[in-house]
Amino acid sequence: MECKVKKRYAAYFEKFKCIGGKCSDSCCVGWNIDIDKITFKRYFKVKDTEMRKMFQKNVQNNERCSSEDVDYGIVKLKKDKRCPFLDKKNYCIIHSKLGEDYLSNVCTCFPRVTNKVNDTYEMSLDVACPEAARLILLNEEGIRFVSKEEKLGKYIISAQVDTTLKEVKNTPLKYFKEVRDFCIEIIQNRQFKLSERLYVLGDFINKLDDGFENNSNEIVKFINEYDVKTTLKEYKDEDINSLLGNSNMNYIIQINFFMKMLKILKVDKEIESVSFKNYTETMLNGYNIQDDESISKNSHLYIKAFKEYEYILENKYDYIFENYLVNYIYNNMFPFNEVISLFDTYIMLLMRVSFIKFYLVGLYLNGEDNDNKKIAEFIQVFSKTIEHHKSFLMDSLAYIKRNELNNIEFAKML
Repeated sequence: MECKVKKRYAAYFEKFKCIGGKCSDSCCVGWNIDIDKITFKRYFKVKDTEMRKMFQKNVQNNERCSSEDVDYGIVKLKKDKRCPFLDKKNYCIIHSKLGEDYLSNVCTCFPRVTNKVNDTYEMSLDVACPEAARLILLNEEGIRFVSKEEKLGKYIISAQVDTTLKEVKNTPLKYFKEVRDFCIEIIQNRQFKLSERLYVLGDFINKLDDGFENNSNEIVKFINEYDVKTTLKEYKDEDINSLLGNSNMNYIIQINFFMKMLKILKVDKEIESVSFKNYTETMLNGYNIQDDESISKNSHLYIKAFKEYEYILENKYDYIFENYLVNYIYNNMFPFNEVISLFDTYIMLLMRVSFIKFYLVGLYLNGEDNDNKKIAEFIQVFSKTIEHHKSFLMDSLAYIKRNELNNIEFAKML
């Protein structure tokens, strides 16, 4: 009998249900599909002769297996990167003929994300799934969390933190829960504009990164005494660009920066998503950038578009980005989710959000619709492309560090 465990999950989690063939962007197309060892062995013992032949033809051992519970075997995809077990209506043949119990751990779990913090299992959804994106992003009330004791079911641990270990005793990781909860609190503080909340988050992470490597016991005191209003006042007082009336140039800096990011991403050569390629083409048509000179020449048009779109987001759709940020912080164990400095994790989060807005402004310039559903649809496609790209995030971070852009001053410009 399966025992109950401590679970903490976003309130939207229980509402999720895979819609299968009705989905606008199948998770069974474009990605490698992993098979855990137990499921792999079962596939070759099924009594259904036709299904057993399909498994023999389309499932093989994974020579680069990293965990028997995840990728002991792999599915041989078709030339169009389509899973051979999808029928013509995009429904899973394994599920329809053998039942859900015969799905691999990966196929059962996605887009569910399970992390473990001490003895608590944390559940959320990946925004790369269209149905999950709708639940996560379009809730105007924001994301809330629920704690219960329940049975766990089939799962894959994506990340794990144990703050009771001796190895983390004198490190900021000891206070992982306090730090992450405060990050979420900052982002959900609707007394302030989202851009202000993002700056405060960066200031908090920057000070945390600089001052507590060898003095982690002071972190809780630092959190309790951190004053958001004072931080914002100092930010506004010290913002030289605003004082000089040159803050508009930040938009042009963003355009130049993200045009370089597009070169790193290599959309034409390395991206397989037709949807993302179409978005990119439409966005570039909107900006109509021929060369560096055209950016300068059309700067007044870009500045106007950025300001107009920021006004739309600020007054109608800030909650979408708030939810995106909170979900990312929660299911990626932010700011301890990468083997880099805490501030670098912040810069990479900010880069994601600003890159999304860069695309949306380009689509806006091209006359595309910009309602909440359209924004959520783009964020889903963006996330599926970027988060699962083999090298873009590390390559872009390398570019940022090489050009010494991983600092609070650059963060103000994004």
